[in-house]
Amino acid sequence: MSKKFIIILISSVVGLLIISLAAYYFILQEGTVDPVTGKSIGFRTFFPFGGNDEPTDTSTETETEVETPTQTQNQNPADFTQKLRRLSVEPVSGAGLLDIKAGTVVRYIEKATGHIYEVEMFSPRQQRISNTTIPVVYDAVWGNSNNSLVARYLRENDVTVDTYSLNLKNISSTTETTTTGIAMPSNITDVSVFGNSIFFLTQGETSSSGYLEPFDGTKQKLIWNSELKELLSQYVNAKTVSITTKPLEGTPGYMYFVDTGTGASRSILSNVPGLSTLTNPDATKVFYLSQDENAIVYLYNISDKTSVSITPVTFPEKCAWSRKESNILYCAVPEDFIQANSLTNWYMGKISTSDSLWRYDLKENTSTILYDLAALVGAPIDVTKPVISENGQYLVFINKIDNSLWSLDLTK
Repeated sequence: MSKKFIIILISSVVGLLIISLAAYYFILQEGTVDPVTGKSIGFRTFFPFGGNDEPTDTSTETETEVETPTQTQNQNPADFTQKLRRLSVEPVSGAGLLDIKAGTVVRYIEKATGHIYEVEMFSPRQQRISNTTIPVVYDAVWGNSNNSLVARYLRENDVTVDTYSLNLKNISSTTETTTTGIAMPSNITDVSVFGNSIFFLTQGETSSSGYLEPFDGTKQKLIWNSELKELLSQYVNAKTVSITTKPLEGTPGYMYFVDTGTGASRSILSNVPGLSTLTNPDATKVFYLSQDENAIVYLYNISDKTSVSITPVTFPEKCAWSRKESNILYCAVPEDFIQANSLTNWYMGKISTSDSLWRYDLKENTSTILYDLAALVGAPIDVTKPVISENGQYLVFINKIDNSLWSLDLTK
């Protein structure tokens, strides 16, 4: 090997090394540019354990201007004609329904991001209407004609629950959306809504309290105070809030009606083991579960104080009253046998169910299976948070297995 060749080889290696070091220095100090965002990408961006080059947003503003609505991803426009339709790609925290002249509109909030979407049930149109990011929204309850919701989410410590009343303004396909948020008390244990009003429960060391508040947060009214704790609520109608002790098999449960005007309360059900309830819209009947040695569901008539057993057995949490027929109840019924501790285990996530949809005629005390949900989609569906549209056409619910949102056309 000639001396000249060796010199050329060494010079080439040194040159490549200098070029590599320069490129390394450039990336480390200046970064590259993301072709999508136009922002500099620092060296640490390429290595996820290095941190984040962007400063953390510590803004506490409660009003956010949101981008013009954009189409959701991975949605097939033909899906809107299906009997059972998947409405969300990502996990959902809660959904609300509104009937307009053209048909039913569904709005929902994503669990991970807090982004809000709108779906027209009568067309393939579905779009994001709010970009405001609220991380880890684990529960959301809609009201005020689908223009407001109560969102509950975990702080970074995964312990503290924050609750906000969110109000959406200027919502349409051609204008931007503004979201305003009003902070609610940090010790809220349960929330339910009716119209433009919120009922929420707080818990102290020795008692619980219940308050009414409009979505705009202008007034707050105490209507409930009791030594009972660990409670769930249902804002039944403008005059009535139902309050029930949390269900635990074998433990006596109690249910009360609270007058929203006077704050007067009256006992409805007492000493029912493992009590779970669902009251009809006019507050005359209660569909409830008793969990002692066996799990049994009943219909309680408030006027004559009588109970009649109903079959098949299911959880009231899987049911929704018809908005058009006062004696009709739609329920998702697990295929497997319901034991006395099934509801507790279901709440805790220890078990999942595969459900069929049933129609209960409570006047005739008959029940009819309508659909095997798993057969329609080829996978188990564990129904929770069911809601029926005012026109009675759609049942919308969350699949508890993956928190996806679905709609079922009851007229097909």
